[in-house]
Amino acid sequence: MTIEFTLFVDQWRQSFFALIPDEVRDRVSFVHTSLQQSNTTFDCIVSPANSFGRFDGGEVLAPADDLEALTRAAQTVLYQRWRGFAPPGTCTLIPLTGTPCHPNPYDCRYIALCPTMRFPSNVTWHKEIVYNCVWSLLVAIDEHNARAAEKDSGLAPIASVGMTGLATGVGRVSPAVCARQTALAFAHNQDAKNRPEKWSSLSWDDILEMPLNGRLPMDG
Repeated sequence: MTIEFTLFVDQWRQSFFALIPDEVRDRVSFVHTSLQQSNTTFDCIVSPANSFGRFDGGEVLAPADDLEALTRAAQTVLYQRWRGFAPPGTCTLIPLTGTPCHPNPYDCRYIALCPTMRFPSNVTWHKEIVYNCVWSLLVAIDEHNARAAEKDSGLAPIASVGMTGLATGVGRVSPAVCARQTALAFAHNQDAKNRPEKWSSLSWDDILEMPLNGRLPMDG
């Protein structure tokens, strides 16, 4: 199914136009505003939170009288999936339906928890963390939608996703690096879906053709 992504970082536009194929570009839009200022609804919102699922800034989705609700919802799932610690670079879908966090201003039914760090800290030492998180996100959503398509699954598909920059705040990853790695993850993931025969038997030559730090046209 087609999944629409809204990226709340307008600077990503150049990297996406340079790196991703048209079939992906057509379902990605860029918004020059913050998620908090948006009045758009999303099935899923991506959170680059910490590995322990602490949403100390979760007041946007948590009710005003229960600001810990989002943390509780996340940590319940994280314990079931990861025994409480989701390694950086992974993605865990946190259902909000049936918790105090739904309904919410975005009609959001899932948080995609994509930790970029174990706890709030500078992660510029990790040269591929954004790529890893975005790849995990795309796979997690595809797997969820495959399960949702099964008869009597009881799951609603994820068709719209809101996403801000990953690790560009406390993590200190530059917007340019974040944009490049996000775009490359989208591009490579689409290539993997289009060419399963290649991606199911990658050679070292194939792998070395996919560097994450190549120069782009706008680099000058």
